[in-house]
Amino acid sequence: MMRGVLHVVHGHGGGTEHHARALIEASRARFRHCLAIAVGDRWQIEDYAQARSPAAVELCRGAHEPWPKFLGDLCARFAIDLVHLHNISGCRDGIIAALAALDIPYGYTVHDLNFACPTILFLDADGNYCFEVTDAATCSACLAAQPSFAAIDIVEWRARHRALLARSAFLIAPSRWAATALERYFPEHAVTVIAHAAPGVWAREGGAETRGESAPASLPLPDDGVPTIAVLGAVGPDKGARRLERMVALVRLEGIPLRFVLIGYMDVEHGPWQSEDRVMTVHGRYAPRELPALLAGYRARLVAFPSAGPETFSFTLSETWAAGLPVIVPPFGALGERVAGSGAGWLWTEAEWRDEARMLRRIARLVADDNAAALTSAGARALTIPQPTLATMAARTVEIYEAATARAAGSRDAATEAQDSAAKRRPRSLLRRVLERLSRRPAEPDPRRHRAG
Repeated sequence: MMRGVLHVVHGHGGGTEHHARALIEASRARFRHCLAIAVGDRWQIEDYAQARSPAAVELCRGAHEPWPKFLGDLCARFAIDLVHLHNISGCRDGIIAALAALDIPYGYTVHDLNFACPTILFLDADGNYCFEVTDAATCSACLAAQPSFAAIDIVEWRARHRALLARSAFLIAPSRWAATALERYFPEHAVTVIAHAAPGVWAREGGAETRGESAPASLPLPDDGVPTIAVLGAVGPDKGARRLERMVALVRLEGIPLRFVLIGYMDVEHGPWQSEDRVMTVHGRYAPRELPALLAGYRARLVAFPSAGPETFSFTLSETWAAGLPVIVPPFGALGERVAGSGAGWLWTEAEWRDEARMLRRIARLVADDNAAALTSAGARALTIPQPTLATMAARTVEIYEAATARAAGSRDAATEAQDSAAKRRPRSLLRRVLERLSRRPAEPDPRRHRAG
């Protein structure tokens, strides 16, 4: 029987859940999988053991049920040999308590840096990236200035996660930057880098239907030669929603000939929506396979990533490159790491990234007519960037699963052997003690000698 893996994710969907599902699908031939969408005491469990479509069941922890019993019973019910943590924000206290008490191996994939900083992106009270400050006093003052995090003791926060990581069987990060950032705060455990297999690979392999023949509808834009800059995905404050709004306002204020199209949605506008002057368009949700046609339909020249903080991988960068467009990204995080030296895009300088007006001027220079050859060359290079496949990602992860479960099985076998050996020794030791006590007793008189006398 194949060994079982329980994947734990939060209830917010997004790239974390997408990655977990992709990994499950790509490694089902080697391991049985369950996906737990953990939200407080309610966990939705999807069992991928047999059917192509997983069977789903909701488990609810009892009001006074200890977390170790809840997770232990769950693992016993679904024959789980290994727990893979992807995001524990929906069950942090419970899962930490349970794993500390249970004898089951577990590992963690670094989808974000919330173990080091509860803001996730190392953002200060002004929403600016702190570039990974580690000093506890500075971090405490920073959190105290943010109402959402003011009650958090950063020393205790990091100590709890350090203890969790110390007992982990493996740590995985999708980029070298993410691995280095985690090790900066928790240097006790090495991190293995395994890049995420990206939706962009699927889009590239999708064939002609993704290249325009059956293009999804785009909102109309004037064909007047004004360059269109695309932004992708679900864009909230962390991904630069407010920065995008300020750049749009500057376009209007200064009369800069640019348009922005968000292929995706914002926290304040889910779309489809357009401003009357067509300077800003929000397309709405999209499927990765639709992206090449959408970018072509909107005549996008460049894709911008106005993120407020660092990303650990970025599926949307992979999607963009698979569609053959160049990018401009912040000079840090996995975006900076992946784009630097690629020839398929540009990095804002730190000074530019700190100032939306400078960001905008750099964009305008890149999409100007006299830079068309450089844009075309960068787009062609984007199509040649090697991107990890699902098979590669799954194979490397399965190797880690197999090593972790083998170590755990070996430890259990050694413990069982030791217990059996001790149990076999105990009866002999007891018999020896009885014989020793009997040998020390004084000899009892022989009743036959009394009768003879």
